[in-house]
Amino acid sequence: MKQLTKLLLLSVLICSLPSISCAQTSARKARKSSASPICKVASVPNGMVVVGYKRNSACSDGFELLVKQPENGDIICAESPVPPQFSVASEAQGSLVGTCPKKAFMIQGRIDSASDSTPEAKNDPIARAFANRTSDVQVEGEGTVTKLLADDLKGSRHQRFIVELASGQTLLVSHNIDIAPRIESLSEGDSVRFYGEYVWNEKGGIIHWTHHDPKGKHVAGWIKHNGRIFK
Repeated sequence: MKQLTKLLLLSVLICSLPSISCAQTSARKARKSSASPICKVASVPNGMVVVGYKRNSACSDGFELLVKQPENGDIICAESPVPPQFSVASEAQGSLVGTCPKKAFMIQGRIDSASDSTPEAKNDPIARAFANRTSDVQVEGEGTVTKLLADDLKGSRHQRFIVELASGQTLLVSHNIDIAPRIESLSEGDSVRFYGEYVWNEKGGIIHWTHHDPKGKHVAGWIKHNGRIFK
């Protein structure tokens, strides 16, 4: 009788295992789906890279960043952070660019070089872009206005000024005032925060695309000054 009871209990336990497994799987899926989307490059977790974009109305720009742990040979978007143990090997072409807004690059395991071995270049996307002479990279930063320049009136009008970052690196900010509002109250010594596209030059670099794209094809940028966002 005892032996029969044990066999019955064992049968019940075996039959219940699939339902337990399904419940665990459902719980894992529920936890995964409840995770907030990554909408900004600044929100990418340390050590991860951006490999593409997908539409998501939960993000203010309408696009969610697709991120992953990097591996040798991965194709990453130009604006993606590059973990210090990796370096850009070459620019991706054609279909390899995938859903990245503009450019994409293949990364490989780093062979340390003197050009970007400083802590600033490893931790700061703008410093890294300058050290690697990289252009067309989406970056976010903050600095102090050191000089106001005359507007650039060739083609679209651009308000121009020089910003110095905490690292000492200087940037020329070129803000399209045919699309975005002019920052009328801007003065030397003011603090500004910006999100735009970085273009390398030997003086520190240029930041442009600090505005929305009327055609909706380019990542929207902005400048924040005295609590107001200009885009």
